[in-house]
Amino acid sequence: MKKKLSLVLCFVFAIGLLSGCAISPEPITPDTANGLWDKIFVLPLASFITLLYNLLNHNLGFAIILATAIIRGALMPLYSKSNKSMAIMQEIQPKMQRIQKKYENKKDQASQIKMQQEMMALYKEYNYNPMTSCLTPLLQMPVFLAFYQAISRHPLIQDAAAAEFFGINLGSTGTVPNYILAFVVAGLTVYSQRLMNKNMKANMNGQNNQTSDMMMKVMTYYFPFAMFSITIGTPFAFGLYFLTGSIMTIIQSFIFKRPATKK
Repeated sequence: MKKKLSLVLCFVFAIGLLSGCAISPEPITPDTANGLWDKIFVLPLASFITLLYNLLNHNLGFAIILATAIIRGALMPLYSKSNKSMAIMQEIQPKMQRIQKKYENKKDQASQIKMQQEMMALYKEYNYNPMTSCLTPLLQMPVFLAFYQAISRHPLIQDAAAAEFFGINLGSTGTVPNYILAFVVAGLTVYSQRLMNKNMKANMNGQNNQTSDMMMKVMTYYFPFAMFSITIGTPFAFGLYFLTGSIMTIIQSFIFKRPATKK
């Protein structure tokens, strides 16, 4: 659980760091794409947005919204697997703590090996892989960062005519529309986090612990603040990405709201 919390805190730190990053003035094109990151992640995503832009009657805002929905929909099985893994982890955590407490004062190698064997037997009983809980959030980070760069460096963002969305410049930052969108995104983030926390508590079968409560508080209070800050300081188009992502997260919470730990 401590490893899980550390991973969440690292993710939160990455988001906070990203909010202070300056937007690159160089548009992403086949000629300007440098390195594997640009060529494998950013450029294909920017090209996908351009494709949707052409299909949606040259509306960049709707293209970004649809691109976000499609990518998040494609990653839904990944989110489902993450939710199931988290639910199992929450259910078996009291048993894990009992095993750890059993060997708390036994630091010899034989006792430590026996403790690991009991932990592995517990994982096998519940068909739980600890690596799944760690790898799944890490696999989501490249998508987040690629979207950020694909939107902020998209050539159409710098085109005043193409970047207009219901009278709002998609490349604008710190404007009144940015603040309005930021409040909406923060509100949806609070709601989605409460849904996720409710599902987590349901999967814990009424068992609470200090570490779980700490993780829930970090997710509930810091994430909305981070989303609010980033939405204000980044192009309005990136706020549309957050808006769509928050709605998809709420839909996901309802789809996977039932406990997935019954054997």
